[in-house]
Amino acid sequence: MRTPPQPRRAFIGASLLALLMACNEHPILPLDQVITATNRQESELPAKTKIDFLFVIDNSASMCEEQDNLSRNFSSFSTWLAKDLGEAADYRLAVISTDLHPNHGEAGQFLMKPALDPMPNCRDADGRPYVPNTGACAELISSGALAPVLRSGPDGNIGRDCPANDTDCVQEDLEKKFRCLSTLGTAGDNFEKGLEAIRMALSCNGPNAARFGLCCVSDQTCTTNEQCGGGSCIGGYCRGCDEGTPGSCTYNPACTIPEGGPQPEFLRPDALQVIVVVSDEDDCSDPASNPAESTRAICKYGPTDQNGDEIPDGYNDRAICGDRTPSACFASECGNLTAQECFSQKCEINRNDNNSCEYYRDDLTTVTDYKRFLDSLKARPKDQLIVATIVGHRQYTESGFEITFNPGHADEGCQGVAPGQSAAVYDPTQHDKTYDECCPQGRCKGSIQPSCASSNGIAFAGRRYLQLAEFFDTSGIGCVKDATPGAPNEDTSLTCVNICIDDFSTPLGIIKERIIRHLGNYCLDKIPACIVPALELNGESQPEHACETEEEFNDKHNYRIRVRQQCLLDINSGGNCQTVEPPRYLDESEWELRLNESGCPGNTMIKLTEPPPAGAEVFVEFTVSMSGAPPAPAAPDAGLDMEVLGEEIDAAQ
Repeated sequence: MRTPPQPRRAFIGASLLALLMACNEHPILPLDQVITATNRQESELPAKTKIDFLFVIDNSASMCEEQDNLSRNFSSFSTWLAKDLGEAADYRLAVISTDLHPNHGEAGQFLMKPALDPMPNCRDADGRPYVPNTGACAELISSGALAPVLRSGPDGNIGRDCPANDTDCVQEDLEKKFRCLSTLGTAGDNFEKGLEAIRMALSCNGPNAARFGLCCVSDQTCTTNEQCGGGSCIGGYCRGCDEGTPGSCTYNPACTIPEGGPQPEFLRPDALQVIVVVSDEDDCSDPASNPAESTRAICKYGPTDQNGDEIPDGYNDRAICGDRTPSACFASECGNLTAQECFSQKCEINRNDNNSCEYYRDDLTTVTDYKRFLDSLKARPKDQLIVATIVGHRQYTESGFEITFNPGHADEGCQGVAPGQSAAVYDPTQHDKTYDECCPQGRCKGSIQPSCASSNGIAFAGRRYLQLAEFFDTSGIGCVKDATPGAPNEDTSLTCVNICIDDFSTPLGIIKERIIRHLGNYCLDKIPACIVPALELNGESQPEHACETEEEFNDKHNYRIRVRQQCLLDINSGGNCQTVEPPRYLDESEWELRLNESGCPGNTMIKLTEPPPAGAEVFVEFTVSMSGAPPAPAAPDAGLDMEVLGEEIDAAQ
């Protein structure tokens, strides 16, 4: 009989909110008893929780009240960061705008451009031009105390001049500096393109690439530095990208930084990436905003036809057209339009006959494209990405159709708000007909109408931002249909995160709580072994065996997993544990095993019932299947090598 492989000793510790979990081992059964061999993995996690926050803030003409609301109520967020997490977290914050107008030069750039002057298009309570609360920002910039990326920790720029352990000072400094970054003013483009701004901001070919360190690599493979022309060969790819060639550089989500190498300032591979969108209108990102990333050949390459066959040259791109012929690919994108007509109509939205891009929503870059891009930035997207929205909620007809607005004139009795009544909301009770009568299957005719209003003003449904958040399932924070005010079967137990609220502390608090809950989730990075325990059946002993049937694979009792936790940092030490506690195994009621989690490399997730406090470490132990068969783990009575576990615990301390 073959001798089974010997397990390696593994230590896996995660600071409470550190983003992964561990995998350890259980005894290896002989191959004549179990079909799949097992082994343990080895993974060491960072000592602190790492979170990168990207705030996407609308800076169009209608946003002064909302920007002020965000900075005034940021304390609901800053208290958590500066005090609750404290030294147990390593967080970064950056801000971008929704403005992609080519003449404005912002296009995804991490901004440090606080609005300092009165805003003429916004009035205060006395009817005078609104003056933003940014008086301290100019001095912060001139002294070098403010930077486009706010960083916590001893080497950061948040609370740099604060006395040791003075969390009140740290929080005050964070709020002051965030106010400077987030008060962008209202001179931005009124065709907001927040989704494309996100892609540009986090792209290795974008304006912030230098902040991502060695994790941006070219598509040139290598084994030695010499193959990179004297540059650096990192992880099998050449570091350094051709700035003149869009797409020549991509982010490596599995990036590891060599000892002594420069650490990324943002978009850190082992950090949770949180994206928060604040906007009172929908996204208008079109392919013309960033043609190099378009998945439409006509938009990426233009209508150029050098050989004169009436098929644009871009339709020879196999990555876009696949097995289709160039003519078939051209026809699928453009129909009966000429190349020039197709380029004009399918790539750039028309700004002339509508006050938003609502009429051209089918020609915008698909939200799926942005979901794919974000997924490519993380090794474990389900575990490391959160998209949150503070935008206008959706509208629905009485029978449940989502409302859209389309070209044409509304029937009599269905007109929206009258000119000059900008603060009013389209309300069918003020008209002769209902939404269902005016908007068959949700399709309304006429100018787009706001979906809600508050003391901040009106807002239009941020449908595309909400769609992106909902792509991330429980990781996304938006306003789902059943939680939308006025939606059929509204569930009042759910809170809809939206911009039509007088106090932004509520949505910020909800986002904070979702992040905390999310940080109690642990994706397994390998497929665990599924082993059916030995049992007596009809008087005969059935030895334990590897799972074979769908029923066996779906039985969570066949996954031998143990979860343990210890508290290392109490409140006096910078954590949030009530007391320092030795390791203890959690009862099965304190965690849940989730199978078929497609966003996890091992298709399996451990979800703690209550996330541990900051300063705690969590360990997950399970058996790994070497065959790559579907999920499975090991029970406390499975003969675990407790001496090895004891050594691991000592190492953790």
